[in-house]
Amino acid sequence: MIDISELKESGYFSDFSDSDLAELAVIGTATHWQEGEIIFQQGSPAKNFFILKKGTVLLCFPSGRSLHLKNGGHGIGWSSLVSPFRYTATGICLTDTTLIQFSGTELYSLIRMNADFGHKLMAKIARTMEERKKYRV
Repeated sequence: MIDISELKESGYFSDFSDSDLAELAVIGTATHWQEGEIIFQQGSPAKNFFILKKGTVLLCFPSGRSLHLKNGGHGIGWSSLVSPFRYTATGICLTDTTLIQFSGTELYSLIRMNADFGHKLMAKIARTMEERKKYRV
């Protein structure tokens, strides 16, 4: 469990209500990763969704392209909520990194129980997918 203030600080959930944030806080966990550590590998089962809180993460795509995400508010691991539920990139920590981690299964349960929350979250994920499409293909 994390504090609601951590979710507000991230910026990713800025348009979510306090009640939505309270539900997210219950299933969120702050995780700490070391420089060089692999968060997930392309093609592996996608089990978690992350929000980058602090640090720099490199996403390496099978296309040979890469994208680095630095500090605050980036959503990583959206594949945990989108079929076929396999990561489309490899995520590597370029620095010591703090991520807020959510189980894809638990997030999916929240989506099923709260249509408004689900719509907001999936709209954000759709935007992220569109922004990163040029790296994937």
